[in-house]
Amino acid sequence: MDHMFMRDKVAVVTGSGRGIGEAIARRLAEFGAKVVITDINMETAQRVVDDIIAQGGQAKCVLFNVADFDHIKEKVEEIKGLFGRIDVWVNNAGITRDAMSYKMTAGQFDAAVKVSLYGSFYCVQQVVNGMRERGYGRIVSMSSLASRGNVGQLNYASAKAGIIAMTQTLSMELGRYNITANCVAPGITQTEMTMERIAAGREGYLEKLPVGHIGQPE
Repeated sequence: MDHMFMRDKVAVVTGSGRGIGEAIARRLAEFGAKVVITDINMETAQRVVDDIIAQGGQAKCVLFNVADFDHIKEKVEEIKGLFGRIDVWVNNAGITRDAMSYKMTAGQFDAAVKVSLYGSFYCVQQVVNGMRERGYGRIVSMSSLASRGNVGQLNYASAKAGIIAMTQTLSMELGRYNITANCVAPGITQTEMTMERIAAGREGYLEKLPVGHIGQPE
C-alpha cells in the first residue's frame, strides 16, 4: 500500500486536540491527508496543528462544538472554505458524565448522549450531501466496548450503542454513493479522560484485560 494513500484527501476529526482524536489526526496527516483539527479547546488544537506542520504535514484547526446544531452548520461551511471540500469525517468527540443509573440526573444523561450520539448525527447530516454529490466519502465514528453496557455509564453506553446502529444504517443508505460508514469500538485506552475516570480502580481494570495493559491512542 502506498504510504501516502490519503494524499490530497481532506479529513476532519472532531475532538482531536488530545487523546484518540489527536492520534487519528496525526496518522491521517502521515498518510498525506489535509487534516482539520476540531476541538472546543483551541490551545490544544493549535498545538496539534503546529506539530503536524512541523513534521511536513498539512493541518488547520477550527473551534467546534458538536453539541450545537446551528454552530455545526456554520463551522462545516468554514471548514469547506479552508480546503474546498470534506472527504473524510471522523466522529470522535465524546464526554463522560458517570453516575449509577439510580443517581444519574437528566442533565448527566443528556450531556453524554448529546455530544457522542446527537453530535455524530448532526455532523454527518451536514457533510453527507457534499459526499454524495462527489461520489466519495468516508465516515468513521468512535463507539466503545462500553456499548455492551458498563456500570456507572448508562448514558455513555447508550450513546455508544446508538453509534453502532447509526453506522450500520448509514452504511446501508450511503454505500450506493461510494460512501462508507464504519465505527471503531476501543476498550480502555490511556487518554486523559479515561485515566481520570479509572484512577481509583486502575489495578482492578488491569486485572480484567487479557493482555494485561491499557491500550495507547496510537
